Amino acid sequence: MRILDDEAGIGSLKLWIILVLLGAGIHVGVKYASVQLDFERMKDTINTKATVGQVLKDEEIRAELVQRAKELDLPLTGENFLIIRDEVARKMIIKTAWDVELHYFGGLCGDLCIQEYHFAPEAEEVLSSK
Repeated sequence: MRILDDEAGIGSLKLWIILVLLGAGIHVGVKYASVQLDFERMKDTINTKATVGQVLKDEEIRAELVQRAKELDLPLTGENFLIIRDEVARKMIIKTAWDVELHYFGGLCGDLCIQEYHFAPEAEEVLSSK
């Protein structure tokens, strides 16, 4: 009878370990997915603005990009966006970059739970001739 009790305890312990690992994986995945989605949304906005760059002024593009960054709670200001118009090559380039520091598990494990990610979206669009 004693052997059966021990086996039931081990099975229960294995279940708890699996549940904890599964919960940790979901926690990390959700936190990372949110910053990755913000990157993709900002990248999409930059690509769109580069596409319509020939009809908008640089100041308008920059203002719209800053507004989008505020909507996404990104640490970007007007100075963080580099807008280059190359009239000779007839192309527009828009670049930016930012870092995000994620604190996993509420920072319970100190520096082991902190991860920094660098994002640097860039768009290059050929402008049509006038």
